Amino acid sequence: MPNLHQATAGIDHLEQLAMADSPVHRLHPMAKLLVTIVYVVIVISFSTRNVSGLIPFIFYPAIMMSLSGTPYRPILGRLLIALPFSLMGGISNLILIRGTAFYIGDIAISMGVVSFTSIMLKTLLSVFAVLLLIATTSFIEISYQLTRLKIPQILCLQFVLTYRYLAALISEALTMFTAYSLRAPRQKGIKMKDMGSFLGQLILRSFDRAERVYQAMKCRGFHGVFYGKKHSNFDMTDWSFIILSVVAVMFLRFFNLSLFFSKLIG
Repeated sequence: MPNLHQATAGIDHLEQLAMADSPVHRLHPMAKLLVTIVYVVIVISFSTRNVSGLIPFIFYPAIMMSLSGTPYRPILGRLLIALPFSLMGGISNLILIRGTAFYIGDIAISMGVVSFTSIMLKTLLSVFAVLLLIATTSFIEISYQLTRLKIPQILCLQFVLTYRYLAALISEALTMFTAYSLRAPRQKGIKMKDMGSFLGQLILRSFDRAERVYQAMKCRGFHGVFYGKKHSNFDMTDWSFIILSVVAVMFLRFFNLSLFFSKLIG
């Protein structure tokens, strides 16, 4: 089953990218997390009617990708996964919101189209920023910094375990699918009549696997407390990164560069 093979290989790809060495990777994890949170909040705060104000915000992911050496392909591939969810919400605006926003020549652009474009841009920019954070900072480090921000430790632990053992669940499904294919070599995929049994067995095998993993963790001293690598305090580079990034996004929030340049050119 190629899709499962690709999913198993792709889950750890961002984690491997986070192990690289670059000026962005060397920044304090908390600094990158705080800037990402501010960036996402500012992007989401835009009105659904303001599309031009969102366009300059592409500067942050573009600069971060350039400085960190993160390849575009794995990031863009994961961006596409988030689009269908926003697409469903945006389509309803296309249908329900009918007022005219502006004209391009003789073509009337409705408020629904503007709202739809704004939703898609917000999704792209927000997911882009989060993926870059994961691609430059290990997931364990991110979760540990979240505990320092007073996020409940049990939630952070669940995030880490889910992320870490999702590949194990996919591996179980792949093993079951291989066994199924050997018993029905001419069958493409799983028959609908067998799907219930297949999913039921997958759930039982997952419970058994989870119990064995938990017992192994207890044997190694696990008692429900999440530990992460302790970093030194912010240095001048970290503070400069936070201040410059926050000032830049706040400036773009209240000063529309797209409208400014369009008026300048006009």
